[in-house]
Amino acid sequence: MDFRQKWLAAVQRKNSLLCVGIDPAEAAQRHGKQMPDGVNKTDWTLSIIDAVAPYTAAIKLNRNYFKDISRDAMRSLNDRIHAQGMVSIDDSKLADIGDTNDAGIYHAKQEGFDAITYAPFPGNTLQAGAQAKAHGLGLIPLVLMSNPEYQLMKSALIQGEPLYRFLAKQAAEAQAAGIVIGAPSSGNHITIEEISEVARILPEALVLVPGIGAQGGDIAPILRIFGQRTIANVGRAIIYAQDPAQEAKTYRDMLAQARG
Repeated sequence: MDFRQKWLAAVQRKNSLLCVGIDPAEAAQRHGKQMPDGVNKTDWTLSIIDAVAPYTAAIKLNRNYFKDISRDAMRSLNDRIHAQGMVSIDDSKLADIGDTNDAGIYHAKQEGFDAITYAPFPGNTLQAGAQAKAHGLGLIPLVLMSNPEYQLMKSALIQGEPLYRFLAKQAAEAQAAGIVIGAPSSGNHITIEEISEVARILPEALVLVPGIGAQGGDIAPILRIFGQRTIANVGRAIIYAQDPAQEAKTYRDMLAQARG
């Protein structure tokens, strides 16, 4: 079963399109949205996984927040994610030459992940796609980001096409399991026309959507276009809530309503 099939099965099992992104910030990293002082990071993450599991189809672990834990600890997180009927995404955003990307993909597989995010700017999407497939992982390249700096990048021409469209076509050629598209909002540059263009290029791919929740992105247009292929990621608004389970339920229900 490939990652796309695993995701769709989890959607049916959980009746949810929610992905909870976990970034366990320490006190020295951030003020206001952080783990409680003195807690064990692995134990805290396990508690979040268990709390949100009834309402969630995927967990996305931001690797930049987990560099201090062992392979065995990471395996324990992925074992719990799978035991709770969810899929796991390694949010590493690989962006290097082939051998280095392959090392990241290899370790993600050893740690029990189902998919890994990839930043395609070195230009080796086809190679990364083949490497991920060889290791049995889904590859999720970045295509249309919502941060302000990307507005300049997305319009740059590559072989006569805007960068985001070129990246979407490379993802399609690589048979990537999914892509990343930021949620559009009144405060960012992503347009419905751009999202629709990408959807035409990738008619079967999943779409991982950050920017919902605290960042104020609008998931409704993406849900209308991609339906159950939408992996709707919400992070800090859930994991740092007073009641993460209730917050996950609220977002699960909001996504169901927005999907119609």
